[in-house]
Amino acid sequence: MIFSEHADIGLVIHYGKNILVDAVRSLEAEANFRPFEARARFFIIDNADRMNEEASNALLKTLEEPSPTSHIFLVSSRPSALLPTIRSRCQTLRFAPVDARQIEGFLEGKKQFSVADAALLSKLARGSVGRALNLDLTKYRERREAMLKVLESLTSKIDRAALLKAAEEMNDAKNKEYYEDFLETLETLIHDVWTLRLGREEIVNADIKERLEKLAESAAADSKRLAAWLTEIETLRENFTVNVNRKIATDALFMRMSG
Repeated sequence: MIFSEHADIGLVIHYGKNILVDAVRSLEAEANFRPFEARARFFIIDNADRMNEEASNALLKTLEEPSPTSHIFLVSSRPSALLPTIRSRCQTLRFAPVDARQIEGFLEGKKQFSVADAALLSKLARGSVGRALNLDLTKYRERREAMLKVLESLTSKIDRAALLKAAEEMNDAKNKEYYEDFLETLETLIHDVWTLRLGREEIVNADIKERLEKLAESAAADSKRLAAWLTEIETLRENFTVNVNRKIATDALFMRMSG
């Protein structure tokens, strides 16, 4: 549990990939106290879909007997991943994404980002200012370079050795927590290539447009194949709901994409 400068506003965030039960129990204890300064206390659980089973069950107890002076906000881009029993005890508030141009202007004007960095972040943010501010562009560009090499190995002369090497890098211990970020980056690049192939200009990774245009010009990057690659990646994600070996699954993914 993290408190802001205001004693009545608390934040629960994930540790690693999950929100752990101890954090939710801390919220439960704090929610029983009366406000210090405001009329009510506010607790925000960011990326609430990352609560593990124990944390979810602990939260249910708090939601069943809420304090009249405490309000709990569950923030999630995947509400369907929350337990149905949790969703049934909450009111749904939907927020429209912030326009990319507004985010870009905010990053340039208020946060002093360079024009190039602000442009890239505003598109990667998917309408979220918080995501734009928290994204590490240096790490993103490193992941992007690795995934570009994957696409180059798929669209020029098929290089299965390079693909297997990329799969090994994605599953290296130092990259363990970024595995899904690699997949998301690969999907974004495929979408950009597809957009350029269709003759459109609005892409996420505009700073590497020339490299992406070369990929789009390849005969191997036809729309049917690009769509199939995206389907393969989503199927891989679904398979992770069961206990599968990520290294073997990634090898298999790249081999199917090269077929």
